[in-house]
Amino acid sequence: MLFIKTALIAVQGELMEFPRDRRPASPSADSVTSIESVGAANALSGLAPPREPTTVEGSESIINVSKQLGKEVRLKVDAGPGCGGIAWPSGEVLSQYIGYRYECDPSYLKGKKILELGSGTGLVGIAAGILEPTAEIWVTDQKQLLDLMERNVEYNGVSSNVHVDELNWGEQIPGHIPVNDLDMILAADCVYFEPAFPLLVQTLCDLIPIGKDIEMLFCWKKRRKADKRFFALLKKHFHSEHIEDARPGAKEQYSRDGVSLLQLRRIK
Repeated sequence: MLFIKTALIAVQGELMEFPRDRRPASPSADSVTSIESVGAANALSGLAPPREPTTVEGSESIINVSKQLGKEVRLKVDAGPGCGGIAWPSGEVLSQYIGYRYECDPSYLKGKKILELGSGTGLVGIAAGILEPTAEIWVTDQKQLLDLMERNVEYNGVSSNVHVDELNWGEQIPGHIPVNDLDMILAADCVYFEPAFPLLVQTLCDLIPIGKDIEMLFCWKKRRKADKRFFALLKKHFHSEHIEDARPGAKEQYSRDGVSLLQLRRIK
């Protein structure tokens, strides 16, 4: 039997209990949580509930990012590291939205520094790297998913401008990621495990401090009533606005997959 140590986190006056295997850096002054001891990072993947994948283990997925430009991402998937090693609908939607924006304005990604949170397979960041070679992208996730992301980065020939890094929500941002110089932050299908909600919001606050205005695209799939708790935490620190995706067939795709795309801006 596996016994997992736990930590208590105060979230808006409530206590949440979850597995612990590491201790994070001290929270910032405008921290969304008061953390005594945190470390669910590596445990979250294994405890996350099942979600509806767009691929299955051992398969290769081809995502058409821009049919007009003939750009696509080829993904190797691996369910071994947990649900993060599979491709999900929100990632496909966000990748195609970025592709559409790039079709409309070729300068959209030019020279930008971009960070993707909870990358899993690396899909969204790789898509950005394929579309615009001058963009510099960091795809991030937990340690057990780094090898898969590395394989997909190499497989798509974007090793020169797409970097793979470990980033555990709620912990200090790795020093080599240029937080102060980021132009865009991307996140797809990151709302799925309730104990991780305050950790994700904390990381968003660390990446986008008060007074910083950068593009933050957040794509998520509606699943459970518990998801409302995440947005209750989020709205204390961010304004959110639904993005109207003008791509042909986008409305039907969003409805079919139960996906929403948001623009987040930090409350000043």
